[in-house]
Amino acid sequence: MLDTKRHQSIFNPNLFCLPVHIVGCGGMGSHLAAALVRMGVGRRHSPISLYDFDTYEPHNLTNQYITTSSVGKKKVQGLATQLRRIEPNVQLRLHEAEVDMTDTFDGVVFLCLDTMQARREIVDWSLENNEEVACVIETRMDAEIGISHCFDPNNAKHQDCWWLYWHGDAEAENTAGCGGPQSIISAIYGTSMLALKQFEKFARHETSLGQPNRVYQDFQGGYVNFETWPT
Repeated sequence: MLDTKRHQSIFNPNLFCLPVHIVGCGGMGSHLAAALVRMGVGRRHSPISLYDFDTYEPHNLTNQYITTSSVGKKKVQGLATQLRRIEPNVQLRLHEAEVDMTDTFDGVVFLCLDTMQARREIVDWSLENNEEVACVIETRMDAEIGISHCFDPNNAKHQDCWWLYWHGDAEAENTAGCGGPQSIISAIYGTSMLALKQFEKFARHETSLGQPNRVYQDFQGGYVNFETWPT
């Protein structure tokens, strides 16, 4: 088992007792999964579920948490191999199919998806007003902008605020931080840091209320904006 004593004053994995779901195991999802395992998530009381139907390709080596041995494998399988090299006893649940209405979620859900439509469907079908889900952390990025939303899917005001920032995919192509053709590892590291800090705060206080629910960072200009949503 990993020795986590040096960060237990910030995040204590012995006290975190919720399942974690990571939907999308590409650039953002793979690095978040590795970081969470290093923090001590993935024990019997905090299993990690990985969701992705895709396969790793050679170009994924530039920005995803894999090695050449993962190329050609299903993303959840390749990522699981890497995570077990960090912690052989990590508790993983692997889902190789595309997420649909039959999937059930609880605990903390990270949404690390390529399209805005996929985000909408999962929030709409499975997360909104789901009392089993305590926190949703949803990330977006392009080469210059990182955005992380952390919200309570059972809080009506949080729901309203999240939907204000949802854009259709055609509009998202021209909206800063909502994807685009360019992806670089520095932006993935930057955006994953925003999400992990929100996760730490949620874990310490067991709520997403009263913390920065939207963090927007311009990596090029050094500008950061925080929003705490009404409750």
